[in-house]
Amino acid sequence: MTLAGGPAAKLGHRYETLWIVRECIRVLRGDADSIRIEVPGDDKAELVVRTGRLCERHQVKRSHPNGKWSLAALASDGLLREIGLAVAGADDRFVFVSGSDARELADLCEAASDAESAEEFAGKFLQPNKEREGSFNRLLDRWQCDRPTAVDRLRRISVHTIDESELREKVLWGFQALFLNRPSILLDATRALIEDSVHRTLHREEIVDHLGKLGYRLRRLQNPENAPLAIHEVTDAHHLDAARRQLIRRTLVPCDAREALLSRLADAATDTVVTGKAGTGKTAYVVGITEALRSRGWPVLTLRLDRVDFATVSTTAQLGQSLDLEESPALVLAAAAEAAGRPGVLIVDQLDAVGSASGRSPAAFEMVEALLHEARGRRSSVMIHTVVVCRSFDWQ
Repeated sequence: MTLAGGPAAKLGHRYETLWIVRECIRVLRGDADSIRIEVPGDDKAELVVRTGRLCERHQVKRSHPNGKWSLAALASDGLLREIGLAVAGADDRFVFVSGSDARELADLCEAASDAESAEEFAGKFLQPNKEREGSFNRLLDRWQCDRPTAVDRLRRISVHTIDESELREKVLWGFQALFLNRPSILLDATRALIEDSVHRTLHREEIVDHLGKLGYRLRRLQNPENAPLAIHEVTDAHHLDAARRQLIRRTLVPCDAREALLSRLADAATDTVVTGKAGTGKTAYVVGITEALRSRGWPVLTLRLDRVDFATVSTTAQLGQSLDLEESPALVLAAAAEAAGRPGVLIVDQLDAVGSASGRSPAAFEMVEALLHEARGRRSSVMIHTVVVCRSFDWQ
């Protein structure tokens, strides 16, 4: 339990700053145009994020003493009324962030977004669910507006429940996908910028310039339009050409596990581990998955770690260069997926080549871990799946 007073305030400030750093990463990626921290006269929002004409006001609360933000708790803190006022404008959005769950408000927002009209919301999402109907009526009492207006407002509210450790991890992934420098260094540098930028509006140029003066440069691809072809050629040369020669009559047989993975990849971005004993056909499995995904037009980068010279490769950028890529394989794959307008899939075969049983140094495993983190760090802008293939013994 966190002590009240000074310690709680410091933890709350640290959590709030982490979220602002997350939004700075959105600006760096080009997903948002600007952020303004602590807008004068606006006591119910830590920052305002603008994307075109869209305005998002963000309220960040590390936690609630009771462990959750009920509608009553939001009302007693004055937040519920302020949220309603914040989304009164037609283009405005409100983002509520906390490590404590705000399930009542989130449930109403999700139901309003799923309903195609206020009438459908009332008939299909409220009446069968008395608890939700009660929550909505309590909301109406606070907002003092009609039902269609309340439904419209709910559609423009986002609720994020994320604890501090998960938030920090996502921030580090975001930096790892954008910079070659150590993510924790970028986090500290951006925190310092935020501390010096209260009331200021920050655009991408200012953030890039600040980090550039400290010696930190964004990763670059000289020719992003060439990324799909580069990914295709690396996968063929580094894995598929040799793997196909090992197939009996160079043909694949149907595989239930392959179909199960293809079905899984059809949903949101996923991390998957495929294991099997030595000699059970993992190579053929990878070939089948790669070819099936390519037939859908998905960029697929398939790497075999047992063919990487870890004596000369210790970073993801060096790995990319060893494959004749301009950058980290994860970054080039993300560029290929964006160019294709399709999800990208990173398949890392022979993970056992960097396992403890292989005798490799821990640095080799850390490099592979960094590669996977970079892929995850791009997911807010492009769907990237990761698939790791490994012998069962080594995975355990």
